[in-house]
Parts: sequence; C-alpha cells; structure tokens
Amino acid sequence: MQLLLTIVFLFCSLGISGFIYYACQWYRAWYYCFIPLLFIPIFFLLFFGLYIGIIFFISLFMDKKKTIRKPNPFWYFWIKQTAFLLIMLSRTKVQTEGLEQLNRGKRYLVVSNHISTFDPMLAITRLKLDPLICVTKKENLKIPICGSFIHHAGFIPLDRRDSHSAVQMVKTATEYLKENQSSIYICPEGTRSKTEELLPFHPGSFKIAKRAGVEIAVCYIEHTNQIVRHFPWKRTRTAIRVLSILSKEDVETKTTQELAMLSQTIMQKFKENKR
Repeated sequence: MQLLLTIVFLFCSLGISGFIYYACQWYRAWYYCFIPLLFIPIFFLLFFGLYIGIIFFISLFMDKKKTIRKPNPFWYFWIKQTAFLLIMLSRTKVQTEGLEQLNRGKRYLVVSNHISTFDPMLAITRLKLDPLICVTKKENLKIPICGSFIHHAGFIPLDRRDSHSAVQMVKTATEYLKENQSSIYICPEGTRSKTEELLPFHPGSFKIAKRAGVEIAVCYIEHTNQIVRHFPWKRTRTAIRVLSILSKEDVETKTTQELAMLSQTIMQKFKENKR
C-alpha cells in the first residue's frame, strides 16, 4: 500500500504525457516518440508538488493541541505514503536485512542508532510493523505539515529537558504496546550522532519494553546522513538491518541499564565487523 501514491502519480503522468503526444500528433514522426518520456518525470514532480500543497492546506486546520490517545491509521497512512515518496525522490536506495526475524503478528519496541531525520522514514517504510509509532522530540511538532500529521497519527512527543515528559512518553508508549495498537520506534541515543559513532544509550528508553512485556528489535541504520549531501546529483545507498531480537526473558530478567548496554554492544560489534 505504500506504493499507492507513487503508482497514482505515475499513471497520471503517463496519461497526460500520452494525451499531449497524440494531441500534438507527434506520432507522425518516429523521432518525436522520445518527447513524452521527458514529460513523465516533470509531471510526476508537479503532482508531488500539488500533493504537498494539498496536505499543507489540510495541516492548517489540524489542531495540534488536541489530545491524541491512540494511533490513528488514517493519518499514519499518509505519513507512510509521504515518507516513501521522499525516500524515492531523494534518490535513496534502501537495503534491508534480517526482516525475517520480525513477526508481523507481534508488537515490538524497535531501537536503532540515530544519524539523520531520514531514520524514522526507513523504519516506517521498511520494517513492515504497521503501525510503527515513533517517539519524537517535541520540537518536531512545530515543523510545517509534518508536525500536524505526526501529532494526529499518534507519534509520541518527548521534551528532553523535562523529566515529566519522559515519564508521560513511557506511559503512552507502554499503553500502545499493551493494547496492541502499535509497535514503538525510539532512538536510545536521544539525539543524532554527527560522527556516526554511537552515543551513550539512555536506559529510560528500555522501560517501555519492560513495562509492556514485549521483545526488543535491535536495528542498525547506515548512511542516511549522506542523503541531503548527495541530493540531487548522486544516489545514496542506505541500509536498515535487524541485528537481533531481545527475547521477553531478556527483557524480564535484565535491568534497563543492562538492556541499554546489550543493545549498544550488538550495534557496536556489527559496526566494527563492517570495517
């Protein structure tokens, strides 16, 4: 379903290009047959621009102060569609590994390293754990378009300077998992690493799994920090890998500090083996 908008835009672009081709009678000369091929990407970008304009207009009427108590599949659907389009249009190729370890019938706490704003997009579009609700910094709710949509979809805001906000985040995420409403994605580092080296993991992130009694999917994301740097001249090859699943027994018997250290060790060993 995440291809829906892409397919719609593509077919509309093909249709309009074909109409122009026949209306201008370019079919009379074989050397004109390549002209519609030039129009297709142009019309695709125009449709994408129109789409952004429409969702921006809609976002103006969305109340960011409204209390959201559970994930909303409707708004999540449009977030996932938009994330897939942004990844595609940014010329990003995504490699996936280890997805067979995930059971689509289960809910997980998904943790990963954090190097770019594209990290949640890869998780949402590639892990196939719909819905996968993200814990996001409170400031992201102020971003035009994005802020309104992620709020209404049920993304969980976190004010990193407010301990009460952290308590509320853990409570909300735990409820989502216990009530089988969604899986949860969080970056235990708490902020982006500018060097790609792993920053210390915050043990509080792992309280979610302990209180909800769910397994932890330890993932590793690569090269998303190069997307903006490469665009539009160079394709970026990124990857999201499921490295390990920490069982319920691990979650129950280990402290949050031990879970944080174990997750970070798994990522660090993978990172070192890649060198």
